[in-house]
Amino acid sequence: MTDATAETEDIRRRLNETQQPLYVSLSNLLETDIYEGRWPAGAQLPTIAELSERYDVARVTIRQALGVLSAKGLIIPIQGKGTFVADQVKPRKTISLDSDWNYLLATLDGNSAESLDVIKSCALPSTVDGPEKHFKDYRYMKRIHRAYDEPYCVNDVYLANDYYNRDPETFDRQMIIPHLTRVSRAKLKRMKQSVRITSADLAVAKYMNIPVNAPVAEVRRLITNRKDEIVFFSTGLYRGDLVVFNTTIDVPG
Repeated sequence: MTDATAETEDIRRRLNETQQPLYVSLSNLLETDIYEGRWPAGAQLPTIAELSERYDVARVTIRQALGVLSAKGLIIPIQGKGTFVADQVKPRKTISLDSDWNYLLATLDGNSAESLDVIKSCALPSTVDGPEKHFKDYRYMKRIHRAYDEPYCVNDVYLANDYYNRDPETFDRQMIIPHLTRVSRAKLKRMKQSVRITSADLAVAKYMNIPVNAPVAEVRRLITNRKDEIVFFSTGLYRGDLVVFNTTIDVPG
């Protein structure tokens, strides 16, 4: 069995094991192929008959999956010629969860945030139980983060009101961490970050336009100032297909 045949068999198996409609799983698979450049902008897709044979699914399922991609503007059917990847498809912006502060700021540059819920005054969650000191008063914000207008993260944020009140209008409109860097005037000390893989519940799936139970990365961040006070705490759920975690480990000599 060749590598290509083995890959096709694995795809067929995963499609058959899915708990969502088959055409939805297939459309997600084809969408990933487009965004990752396996079918670049302007490329012609295989015929419905060829896709049906490749994935071992009915032709009506292929048509349904292609209909989803067409509705998203990712493919264009041309009468008498075939189906082509749209020229205006933009590559997805990968979210790199590096342990470097400046790289994190560069990753967030140009992204946007939409507010879903706000609590003006509250304490940190009881799960934040490390040695760091707490402010008495935090602002809670539930937000959707987007890159290229595509939602990639649902984030629960706690920002100390001592910092939020320095420029509330900007914090409400923009990504928080880059602006926190500016208003803190270089008095931040450390960011702790942890990552674990989980799955999307119904609400998260709806916010990010992904299937229920799709893999997501839960990223917890905690930022302290020079007095070891927690200035910022967040728990973000990131689309698993957009997240890359990079780290460098030196080997002791």
